[in-house]
Formats: sequence, structure tokens, C-alpha cells
Amino acid sequence: MNLNHSFSPIYSGKRIFLGLKDLVVSFYTAKCPYNCSYCNLSMKSHPENICAKTIKNQIDQVLNDYKDDLPSFQLLSVGNEGSILDRKRFPKEAFDYLIGQLKNFPSLEILSLETRPEYITLSIINQIKMETDLPLIDFTIGFETQDDYLREVVLNKTLKKHIVEEKIKLLGECGARLTSYVMLKPGPTMTEHEGIKEAIRTIEYLKEQCEKTNTSLVIYLNPVYVAKGTPLSQQCALYNYTPPRIQSIIEVIAGTRHFNVPIYTGLWSEDNAQEKGDYLCLETNNNAIRKALIEYNKYQNYDDILSFVKN
Repeated sequence: MNLNHSFSPIYSGKRIFLGLKDLVVSFYTAKCPYNCSYCNLSMKSHPENICAKTIKNQIDQVLNDYKDDLPSFQLLSVGNEGSILDRKRFPKEAFDYLIGQLKNFPSLEILSLETRPEYITLSIINQIKMETDLPLIDFTIGFETQDDYLREVVLNKTLKKHIVEEKIKLLGECGARLTSYVMLKPGPTMTEHEGIKEAIRTIEYLKEQCEKTNTSLVIYLNPVYVAKGTPLSQQCALYNYTPPRIQSIIEVIAGTRHFNVPIYTGLWSEDNAQEKGDYLCLETNNNAIRKALIEYNKYQNYDDILSFVKN
């Protein structure tokens, strides 16, 4: 671990997310305390807690780096390669400062906070509502799969369905939105067909739960990449796992279209994948489908991917 990190954000960048201009920031903080078997993001974080002042400096750096774009951002998506609502890793002083700086985003419509669902509370939601005039607050969680064995044992998420369902209910009561990561082909012994079906089942499950409480839902579909140095990578090697094909993303989107749930697809492993650990190693037509999915991500125009949908 590099203890001489510059204490700049791990990542910041602009994108179009479901039709909105989005500023995405991942702050550099202490590493996540959970040990999900597929994740090596903690290697990019600090081994110890970082003080609020240091995190506030990162916030200031982002505001300065994007000062010319601040008036045009409609969405701000923030995380820390863990849970931005974890007070040990993102102190209340720093979080309050972040909320206070939203005044610099005059066009902001949505604040999206990436977190474990356990940290979502009524007090957090009420604070943001009281201190801002935002039309919508979004909470992004890593539910990954509705299959309890896959989620609890294979992925080691230590995340029970009843917790997710309780938080979905809370979000619905408060008029907030849920964004959930869904993994495509998360099991090391899964066939391509099984991976597609499980992703569809997971999206259906989340849709059903959100419908019960009138909670808005967005899906962030992630084709699995085999992350370097993880326990899951060892299992994948043992079972000769092959990453999901990019065509399978198209099949999941087509198979869930009737749910009327927006699906944004993650197409980058951020240099976390081991060699031949993601879809890029599999097909010659990756680039054409990838370009189509990038356009689909922006505005959810089904025509962008229609030519790749199998009848």
C-alpha cells in the first residue's frame, strides 16, 4: 500500500447518465471494512482513517478542477470505493461540508450517494432534504444478485435481503431513489445462459420490491470481471471461468425491457481485472457493441442497440 498517496480523489470524471450531465467522484478515504470475495478496490484506498480536513480538501480540489462545468451538472454521483455514509471513513464533518457545497451546482437535480444499505437512515435523508432543494436523492448500493447463496457465500457480501427490503421501503416513504448494482455471471461455475437468467431474475426481484413501496429504481448492470488477487479469482481459475460476453449484456437489457427500469451498463474494469479477466478478451465485435451500449447508457434509446438484439 502506498502510504504517500497525494490524497487526491481516486477518480473524478464527467459522463452522460440517463440523459443527465453527471460529475462522478470517488474520494480517497480509509478502505472498506467488508471483504467481498470479488473486490480489490480496497487496494486503492488508505489502510487507516483519514481526517475530515483532508477529505474536505479533496472536495475543494474537485470543485476547483470542474469550476467551469459546475453550473451545467445535473447529477452528482459520489462515493469512496466503499460507503460514503460510513462515518468512520467519511466523517460527519466532511459529509456536512459536501452537502454545503451543493450550492455551487445551480442546475443540480439529483445527488447520488454510493453506500452499503445499512448506512442509509431517515436522519441522513432528512438532513439532505432540509439543507438542499434537490428534486431527488439517490442511494446506490451493491446488491449484486438475488440468489442468497451467490450473494452470501460466493461473493461474501454479508448482505441480507431483509435489510435491502427495509431500506427500499424507507426510500419509498421518503421519495428517494434506489440504484442497485447487478452482476452479470457472478458465479465461477455459471454458464453464460445461467448468468443471463440470474441477472434478469435479480432485476425482476428489485423491480417487484420497489413497486411495493413506489420506490424509483435504476439498475447498474456490471458484467463481471475477474479482479486481480481476490478469493473469487482463485475460484474462477479452479473452474476455468470465462467472463460474460458483451452480447449477454444486450440479452439482459432485451429480456428486462418490459420492466421499464433504466439500465446503465458498466463497461470498464478500471484496470482492476487480471489478464483475460473481462469481456474484452472474448469477441471480435466487442467494439461495435460497446459503442452501441455507450450510446444506450446516455439516453436509454433502445434503437441504439436494436441491431444487436437476437430475435
